[in-house]
Amino acid sequence: MDRKTRMPSQKRSIEKYENILKAAFTLFNERGYYNITTADIAKEAGVATGSIYSYFEDKKDIFIEIMKRINNKFFSPTHDFWTDKGTIELKDEESIKQIFKMFIKLMMEYHNFSKLFHDDMMALELLDEDIAVIRKENLKQREQNTRDVFEIIQIPFKNEEASKVFLHYCNLLIEDVCHEILYDKTIKDIDIYIEQTVDLLYKALQNLTEL
Repeated sequence: MDRKTRMPSQKRSIEKYENILKAAFTLFNERGYYNITTADIAKEAGVATGSIYSYFEDKKDIFIEIMKRINNKFFSPTHDFWTDKGTIELKDEESIKQIFKMFIKLMMEYHNFSKLFHDDMMALELLDEDIAVIRKENLKQREQNTRDVFEIIQIPFKNEEASKVFLHYCNLLIEDVCHEILYDKTIKDIDIYIEQTVDLLYKALQNLTEL
């Protein structure tokens, strides 16, 4: 994949660039990827359509840049997690579950996109090689950040493979749960939903560690 946005260096150009991304994100969330054009984005951003092509190759380029920014936000719950929550110690089952619970809630805070945007992202991952590569890289980076957290709190995994399995399972499950809670309006008790997820994570952890 050789698609690179052209980052501006001047203040006015940077503002225009950011306005384009902000406008695109709004439209992707409200109307969907397939239902807007670069002309629509330009109109929403208050710029000429030609200005968009000064920074991006096409609409997909804009979508990819937004995906990267969303993923960078997801780094914060893992990267800053222990710094913010450093008073918790890995003492017993309850303290471990508390860590999982806070981690889920932090991840929910960073899901600031609509179900329509999420569904388009999943569809494009299957249909577009460039976006599939980005999604794969994002998951890999997120797993590494989660690994950093687990290393800090010194979870005693049985071996390296057990650690990899749990990290992958943990990230996928938490992401799915966040989507269910945020997008499924039939869920009436979010706290119970989170508690059940935490129980699943703890049981998986027991099977893969010396706890």
